[in-house]
Amino acid sequence: MLAELYQLAQGQGHIAERAQIACQITEQYQGGQISESEYQELMRDLARFDDVCENSAELEARTALFTAIVVVAKLS
Repeated sequence: MLAELYQLAQGQGHIAERAQIACQITEQYQGGQISESEYQELMRDLARFDDVCENSAELEARTALFTAIVVVAKLS
């Protein structure tokens, strides 16, 4: 799933921006810069899609981003 997250980050638009942020947060966690609880909290916040456009063309990308964030951060 981490590979999918990085792939989404290569795109353009809001989904790519969120994926880039998720990658940065993951790198900070892996580098020991933030704790596991901070990591999970940040990823939970990022997984919320309240300000994402409801455009059906983005639905697949939104779903992929959400899944990647949840799986990478092991959120339940």
